Amino acid sequence: MTGNESGRLVVDGVDLVFRPPRREPVVALESLDMTVEPGEFVCVVGASGSGKSTLLRLLDGLLEPTAGTITSGGVPVRGPSPDRAMVFQSDNLLPWATVVDNVAYGLTLKGVRRSRAREAAMRQLELVGLAGNEKQYPRQLSGGMRQRVNIARALAVDPEVLLLDEPFAALDAQTREIMSSELLRIWSADRKTVVFVTHQIDEAVYLADRVVVLSARPGTVREIVPVPFERPRALPLKRTPQFGRIVDHIWSLIEDEVRGSLGLT
Repeated sequence: MTGNESGRLVVDGVDLVFRPPRREPVVALESLDMTVEPGEFVCVVGASGSGKSTLLRLLDGLLEPTAGTITSGGVPVRGPSPDRAMVFQSDNLLPWATVVDNVAYGLTLKGVRRSRAREAAMRQLELVGLAGNEKQYPRQLSGGMRQRVNIARALAVDPEVLLLDEPFAALDAQTREIMSSELLRIWSADRKTVVFVTHQIDEAVYLADRVVVLSARPGTVREIVPVPFERPRALPLKRTPQFGRIVDHIWSLIEDEVRGSLGLT
């Protein structure tokens, strides 16, 4: 792949139809188009059931589109690949393994010698602020610390693209705020391409270069909202009038659908 294509995601006319046995087909996504440029941080928001997590699984190659194409670095996505790494809502850490061995796990699966894998894992633990915790076990860590281990594990395999599916959803509000700032700090170290799914509009605006707003099912791109704030960003940004206006605009795009998903229309 060329330097210009490395880390570039292109979703072109993608449909996804689920066909459960003995039930009507479900059109999850329809005519979906989006491009994520190399090094860009894009957040995806939408009402429940709009296909946000489904889109991430398509980008990772865990699902195959019914129609349309997806490319990563100019190469068609045919399944999971080392150029993309997924961080799920649950940290899914190995409870019997230490922190450093959890982070090194993906590298050892690729055949990297254990000593070298642990060296690479230690570099990532330093990046996410967990140097000194490498000998602990997941049960000894807070929720925020476990998710930092989860992110370090994804980064250890050095992907071009990082896909995050609501990684902070299980955290309390205060921890979630701090983790958003930590994620930006970690991302700024090498500016990997990021696609981040969230229900929290303010989180999306704080993190993203652009926010992709999906419509209710079948999900398609309703609007792509640019975020004009310079980087680095600090949490007080959230209390500025311009920030509030962008959040309000995105909310206006999905409010009726969110109410509909709750049966409130």
